[in-house]
Amino acid sequence: MIRLTLLFGLWLVTMGAAWADVCPISKPLTVPDGGLDATKAAIAKKQLAILAIGGAATIGQPAQGADYTYPARLEARLRAAFPDVAIKVAMLAIPRSSESIMVSKLSNELAAHKPNLILWGPGATAAARGIDPESFAANVSEAVEKVHVVGADMLLMTLQFAPSVARLMNLAPYRAAVLKLGDTAGIPVLDRYELMRSWNETGFLDLDTTDPALRVHIARTLYDCIAEAVTKGIVDATR
Repeated sequence: MIRLTLLFGLWLVTMGAAWADVCPISKPLTVPDGGLDATKAAIAKKQLAILAIGGAATIGQPAQGADYTYPARLEARLRAAFPDVAIKVAMLAIPRSSESIMVSKLSNELAAHKPNLILWGPGATAAARGIDPESFAANVSEAVEKVHVVGADMLLMTLQFAPSVARLMNLAPYRAAVLKLGDTAGIPVLDRYELMRSWNETGFLDLDTTDPALRVHIARTLYDCIAEAVTKGIVDATR
């Protein structure tokens, strides 16, 4: 009964127009000093461009609707937080694409979109293909260098947590690689993996459900919660 009540509450959240801040964010996004300087400068100039890169989670396929993707929810939340700033969140999303392929496309995308901030949550494809964690880390590090060369900020996220996937493969090395790179490079990292694991364990999100309708509602809540966490981090770091 408790789980059903929670899921019904999630349905109200995902279907409601307000999208209230109800997400239990136990590990908020922390931004090192200077970690979002380009973003802060862009906000001061009243024009912020963001590029979200990734795969299926970025497109938001499980949420079944463009308005429910985390980039769309991030754009909406940032516009509410900075109503006098023109904000645009673009996407480079190729499902099941390797990190090396994403890096190879990055320079052209940076030139085309001229973003002030790039968001990336790598690791899922590398884990699925069993790519060596050191090679994975090198690819992510190359992306960070390309972003810094053009004077933009980078915000990384650890890979998503899914109980069924975590039972089959070792995700920890890829999470650890992203956290280590963020610490070494002095860039913000949202520990999405840990947030999702805690949400699943506390019953806030049942990430193991097999009910098709509930999976859609949970995906929409998940993406909005990720957007809430990123928005709060950006607001705290730039005001």
